[in-house]
Amino acid sequence: MTIRNLQIFLAVYDTGSTTAAAKKLLIAQPSVSVALAELENEYGVRLFERYAKRLYVTETGRELYPYARHLVDLFGETDSILRGSSGTGTLRVGSSITIGTCFLPGYLEKFQKKFPLVNVRVVVENTGTVEKLLLENEIDLGIVEGSVQDRFLIAEPYREDRLVAVCGPEHPFAAGKEIEPEKLAAERLILRERGSGVRMLADTVFRERGIEADPVWESVSTEAIIRAVEEGLGVSILPYQLVEDALKSGALVRIPVRGVTFRRQFSIVTHKNKFHTPPLEAFIAVCREDGGKTGRDQ
Repeated sequence: MTIRNLQIFLAVYDTGSTTAAAKKLLIAQPSVSVALAELENEYGVRLFERYAKRLYVTETGRELYPYARHLVDLFGETDSILRGSSGTGTLRVGSSITIGTCFLPGYLEKFQKKFPLVNVRVVVENTGTVEKLLLENEIDLGIVEGSVQDRFLIAEPYREDRLVAVCGPEHPFAAGKEIEPEKLAAERLILRERGSGVRMLADTVFRERGIEADPVWESVSTEAIIRAVEEGLGVSILPYQLVEDALKSGALVRIPVRGVTFRRQFSIVTHKNKFHTPPLEAFIAVCREDGGKTGRDQ
């Protein structure tokens, strides 16, 4: 098995055909077929099944993919370091929405002072998407507010955060009287989409109390949810950092919920096979420096 074999395997996996893989790698199509055959014959396995001139990845091929992806990328990172580019290059960061809105800009400012020649590329998505990007090695690390479960990922909690239940100033809950969680769940809920850290925490808290929450509105946009709640269309559960200004201005009102505190951890997430370059370690250190802090008085 060689790195070239793995590079060709990945190209076929990603494109779905030997012809497309050959075009992507700028090599002849027979070279692709030979490389695949060498890999399959060496280990006595099938990586792709061939039916009606189409390729279908086997279970062995699916199991090989994450290892091959990280071996090939590790080879590229090693080459960069040996060529003296450990202080340059690109760092790819994935962030979930609350962190990307409230905290990531400060992290980036501190990091760029230490590594001004490193080009930082940022993707802000929900936790589920950040997890997927890590597994596909599309990003080098993720900073998320939800939990990750995949065995290939390592999550390091580094900061505590809190969510709050909110309503509009004309809503009956705005009177400030403490309500039961069942009553909150029975109201018109406007929540973030499934896969987001905010939604995972809300669902978990309700589920632990035997409550089934059925939102009438789900959105990837926190701003859209805030506007809807301000207009009296329902109630929501959102990060304090994102609704702080609206609470202070009176556009939103916090709902006290009996026996419930929506607490969560922010986590630094990396692939377990990821090689940690100096820039990657430096960025993680910036996040850790923020650790131990909690949100402002909520």
